[in-house]
Amino acid sequence: MLKVAIIGLGNRGRIYAYQLSKNKDARIVALCEKNKSVLESKRVAFGLPQSAAYSSDKEFFAAGKLADAIIIATQDRDHFGHAMQALEAGYHILLEKPVSPVYEECETLYHLAKKKDLQVVVCHVLRYAPFYNAIKKVLDSGAIGEIVGINQTENIGYWHYSHSYVRGNWRKESETSPSILAKCCHDLDIIYYFTGKKCVSLNSNGSRKLFLPQNAPEGSTAYCLDGCAHRADCPFDVRKIYYGVTRYTIPKMIVNKTLVTGKPHASIKELKEALKTSPYGRCVYRSDNDVMENQVVNMKLEDGVTATLTMTAFSKDCFRRIHIYGTQGEIFGNDKDGKFRVSVFGGPTKTVKVGRLTALLGHLGGDRMIIRDFVDFLEKGIKNPRLSLLETTLESHKTAFLAEESRKSGKTVVKEETNN
Repeated sequence: MLKVAIIGLGNRGRIYAYQLSKNKDARIVALCEKNKSVLESKRVAFGLPQSAAYSSDKEFFAAGKLADAIIIATQDRDHFGHAMQALEAGYHILLEKPVSPVYEECETLYHLAKKKDLQVVVCHVLRYAPFYNAIKKVLDSGAIGEIVGINQTENIGYWHYSHSYVRGNWRKESETSPSILAKCCHDLDIIYYFTGKKCVSLNSNGSRKLFLPQNAPEGSTAYCLDGCAHRADCPFDVRKIYYGVTRYTIPKMIVNKTLVTGKPHASIKELKEALKTSPYGRCVYRSDNDVMENQVVNMKLEDGVTATLTMTAFSKDCFRRIHIYGTQGEIFGNDKDGKFRVSVFGGPTKTVKVGRLTALLGHLGGDRMIIRDFVDFLEKGIKNPRLSLLETTLESHKTAFLAEESRKSGKTVVKEETNN
């Protein structure tokens, strides 16, 4: 049975912990989380002794190797330090994306893992979702011929963007990562996974248009619950995002009660109280955010294949749309509906239905499947072709870094080949 330790019990860490607890071939043996209330709650939930729970990463790593593998689900700029220590201790790693907001750190981790003969799997969970698995099977069958181009759109959803990228942990590039890396490294990975072609050159443009101080309405307040005169009409009002129901909205971010309050199993009353002072209660026009709201990346891949990625905050729902052009046909669909259309030139058009239920699961069901594949890889030696190993991740991460270089310089960027 694979013994696993987890460092970081935020939203992603808790999800992976839950999925691990359901896997008969793995066992959680140690936890590390700086929020002591959350740590204690999960320690009890997983039946661990006090000695297996650490509130300090320094104490955790000082304890030596506690498991066969570790899941690192801490903040973006903590990944590198925690992964380096984990590799030095001899852990195999399941690493939350992005690997690091500094490309040289990504390469350093790769070389150390290779030297230590340890496996690092990155949480590009879309690869494991049934929707994208079904598309991959069609592509591999040759039904639409060779891929000529891909258009991928990441519709973040106005409510999700306001939570994570205006008020939340990923709002400032200097503290975490640029949004094209933090949010869309999944999409860049899918493009590489589907085509098998590396990016040769690209150009990128981005903008910030809405979430700016000059757009704050007259009479608005620093916090929604300070008595803002615009609460009824503002789609970003915390009641609509976190706990209230209106004719047109439901509180989709209510699942983040623990994050907002810092307390496990927080009540709605505690949530409301926390939003009076929490960064998540701030007016979206009066935050300190600086990451892109809208960005387009135009890529030239190997062998003349082209790809575009559009990331936008300005969508009602949170979903991805994909259009793949082949020499003999095309694929078009979105993961929200759980289906896509395969059209063969001069032949039939058929709809492949994966099921809308998967859209309600964690990352379309990808969270469960990546844990299964990770455990099977290390415990049983089963290496699923979709495993997103670190060496593969270097390619898609590099594309994200080049996109930022292009956006900031206003120039087309040509990728330099590196020998990993």
